Amino acid sequence: MDKSINQLISDTKNFLSLKKFDEALESLNLIIVKDPNNISALSTIGDIYVFKKNYDEAIRIFDKIIKINTKLSFIYNNKGYCLLNKKSFEEAIKNFKEAIQHNQNYPEAYNNCGLALNKVGKKKEALKYFLKATQIKNDYIQAYNNLTLIYLELNNVDEALKTCNKSIKINPTNIEAYNFAGLIHQRKNEINKSLDNFKQALKIKSNYFPSLLNIAKNYQKSNDYENANKYYIKALTVDSENINALSSFLHFKLEFIDYSNFRNLKKKLFDLINNNDHKLIQPYYILLLTDDIQFQKKITQKWCNKFLQNPQTLELRNINDKIRLGYFSSDFKNHPVISLIKNIFKFHDKEKFELFGFNLSMENYKKDIDENLIDHFNEFFDCGLKSDDEVIKISKDFKIDIAIDLNGYTKGGRSLIFRNKCAPIQINYLGYPGTMGDKSYDYIIADKEVIPNDYIKDYLEKIIFLPNSFLPNSLEDINIVNKLEKKDFQIPNKKFIFCCFNNIIKINEEIIDIWSEILRLSKNSILWLSISKNTIQSKNILKEFNQRKIDADRIFFSEKIEYKKYLERFQLADLFLDTYPYGGHTTSIEALAAGLPILTLQGKTFQSRVTASLLKNINLKELITTNKEDYIKLAVELSQNHQKLNLFQNEIKKQKNISNLFNSQKYTKNLEKAYFEAYDKYTNQNLDNIDLS
Repeated sequence: MDKSINQLISDTKNFLSLKKFDEALESLNLIIVKDPNNISALSTIGDIYVFKKNYDEAIRIFDKIIKINTKLSFIYNNKGYCLLNKKSFEEAIKNFKEAIQHNQNYPEAYNNCGLALNKVGKKKEALKYFLKATQIKNDYIQAYNNLTLIYLELNNVDEALKTCNKSIKINPTNIEAYNFAGLIHQRKNEINKSLDNFKQALKIKSNYFPSLLNIAKNYQKSNDYENANKYYIKALTVDSENINALSSFLHFKLEFIDYSNFRNLKKKLFDLINNNDHKLIQPYYILLLTDDIQFQKKITQKWCNKFLQNPQTLELRNINDKIRLGYFSSDFKNHPVISLIKNIFKFHDKEKFELFGFNLSMENYKKDIDENLIDHFNEFFDCGLKSDDEVIKISKDFKIDIAIDLNGYTKGGRSLIFRNKCAPIQINYLGYPGTMGDKSYDYIIADKEVIPNDYIKDYLEKIIFLPNSFLPNSLEDINIVNKLEKKDFQIPNKKFIFCCFNNIIKINEEIIDIWSEILRLSKNSILWLSISKNTIQSKNILKEFNQRKIDADRIFFSEKIEYKKYLERFQLADLFLDTYPYGGHTTSIEALAAGLPILTLQGKTFQSRVTASLLKNINLKELITTNKEDYIKLAVELSQNHQKLNLFQNEIKKQKNISNLFNSQKYTKNLEKAYFEAYDKYTNQNLDNIDLS
């Protein structure tokens, strides 16, 4: 029996109430046969396809409706939603704006348009749309959450907190808002307030993944191993394939020398990244996990592609003026990067360059930083609590010609400032040893050892090849005279002392395997590490060595000491054992400055080749190995051949006086030549590698 339209409508409503969507579609299609222009039926068909995530069919239906009536704002919004999910962001934006044109008081369209704009990197415009959505609908929780997120991404923490609190006031069970509040207080280094908010979110929903993960990170930051481990496991129980959780958990395990299930977790992480283009990992983590240079490039490019921002071009100032250099860092106080570069600031030719410091730290301000350092700058700005847009405006207002990023993807880095172009020429230097994977960066500063010709293709930046080593240092004026004794550190007198004072996070299972083999084969030796006694880390590393049949009495620890004594301490050791794949950088130059030979295992990636660069520049390439067998063999040989080791030690003493490795003034002149050439190439629209080697 042929049913009437009213009967079919009744059937459709019944099927929808029972969630029988296929049957509902059949009834709706029968309605369309009888009434091809029935917008209500067509719209419901489109909505069902959206629910079923069949976005192509939904778009086809919405386009059909638009042909019937071009002024239905909700249809443009629905079509935009489908395009947003298909990642056709520009088309989605067009449809959301069309919806707004037909209904200027449509909060959902403003909110959705903000989401799409954010996806293409137009954060400031997205911010306006989220604000408009909340103005039209002042209890629109999702728009408030999106607004908070944008403020956070723009580093406008004060406005983020205001918006977040307003959202919670509207809805005290707004779980996302509590999580955002936790992130805001975390960024302000208010850990207890941060934890309170994350835990409030868990009171609302005990398995809320974002807060479980954020609590784990907070406890890690507070050096609370047990609680951090517990919450990482809880988070991964909720979402075992979350890249952020997996990579953070691996980082945590490295920091606390907990290698339980490490290889399986690492394999799972890499498989997820390789098999899914939408799985992203913060690039710094990869430096600690692999020596695969192509993989590193892939990771950073994927990370940057999520912003979909086309690099802008800015005009340089007149060449007759001094070149204005902007140094951007969160580490101007008590950090290895600044200990390396501080003499560069001192020796810059102030007749040719003006220096501007952009302090990105949220913990240390201008008043906390050594005045002798700040005095080398024409202007020094505290930017930790400023939004990205505010920092970019300062850079543009002061007409910075060359912006130098001393952080990259390391802690405290603000790569979005560079992605949105704060200066005509932008350089990745010193802090992050690898490609940024981002065309917004024009150059990376390197040398022919850390980036050999065969690997140039694996960097998105053009390369500035400095002569000698790319690594600066400010140690040439420090007279390292050892007044310490082994007994000061409870180190035995009659043992051969291997040491490694690299950051603990660079130690891994493979390195402990190698060191254990060295200790087994060199019986009269010990290993001295820069790890405090009676800590989780010291207990865990002893467990690792014990599993490899190395007695605890062959592993020695050392507390943190003041810098001068720290440098002197190197002279109590016989041979420094470098880590892999992330080798020593600052620590390596410090060891050589103190006269201590370093044995390194050189890989393919930037971070694994820095020590090799240093050794080649002081005529000690014999200490560079390229596989673990040779590394072990040479370490054992040197522990038994004191004459050969003495030759290396004498060569270091000689080279310290004659090598350019310890000549900051000459290094600075070369760096300035590179800046001038980069300026000239930009002026002539001829960006290319710069080879001063």
